Amino acid sequence: MDRRRPNQIAAPERAARQTVADRSELLTRGLDRIGLQLTPAQHDAFDVYLSELRRWASQVNLTGLRSEEAIIREGFLRSLAYKAAFEPTPLVKAIDVGSGAGFPGLVLKIGYPDIDMLLLEPRRRRATFLRSIIRRLELTGVRCVQARVEALCVDLEHRGRYDVAFARAVGPVPDVARIVGPLLKPAGRLILQAGQEARDSLPSLRLLVAALGMSAEIREVPAPDAGFSPTYLLVLKRADRS
Repeated sequence: MDRRRPNQIAAPERAARQTVADRSELLTRGLDRIGLQLTPAQHDAFDVYLSELRRWASQVNLTGLRSEEAIIREGFLRSLAYKAAFEPTPLVKAIDVGSGAGFPGLVLKIGYPDIDMLLLEPRRRRATFLRSIIRRLELTGVRCVQARVEALCVDLEHRGRYDVAFARAVGPVPDVARIVGPLLKPAGRLILQAGQEARDSLPSLRLLVAALGMSAEIREVPAPDAGFSPTYLLVLKRADRS
C-alpha cells in the first residue's frame, strides 16, 4: 500500500495513475452500455492486450487506432458488441478473416472464451503479433493461420466448416460475401461492421446478396460511449440447405 501523501507523489506518477483509472472507467462504462460483465482475469487480459498493441506499434502497423482510448472504444468495445449478431456458445466455430490487430476475433475470444476461433491473417508480422498475444495470454481454443482467404476456401478442412465469419468490408459487400461465403456452413453468418449508409441501402443490398443464396439484416448496438454513433452490424446469413 502506498502511504505517501498526495503531494508527495510525483506528477508523472499521478498522471500515470489517472490514465489507468480513466482507461478502466471507459472500458467499464462501455461494457455496461452493451450489457457485458467481465471477470477480473478478463480485465487483466485486456490490459495486457492493450499494452502489447502499444508496444508493437513502433514496429508493425497493426491498426489505425492510435490512442489507448480509441483502441478501447473502437477496437475492444465495438468488437465485443458483435455478440448481438450471434450466440457465442461452446459449439460455435468462428473465423476472423483478415484479423490484423485481432479486431474483432481476438477480442471476442477474450470476452467470450467458449468460442472456437480461427484468426486468419495473410501478413507475416501481424500473424506473428497475434500468435504472440495468444501465447502471452495462454488462450486455448484459438489459433492464427497465416494465409489468404482464397486458399482456405478450397481447403476441405475449412470450406463449409464455420458457423460464423467476421471480415472487414474492404470492398463492396457482395464481393466480400462472395469471397468469404464458401467458408460458412448452411445457415452460417457473415458479420460485418457497417455504417449508417448500409442501413439506408439495405433493400438494394438484400437483392444483391440473394443472388449468392444469402439474406441480409442490420443489428444496432448502443454506442460504446456517450457522444459516439451506435455500432451497426450487417448480418449476412447463408441459406439453410440441410
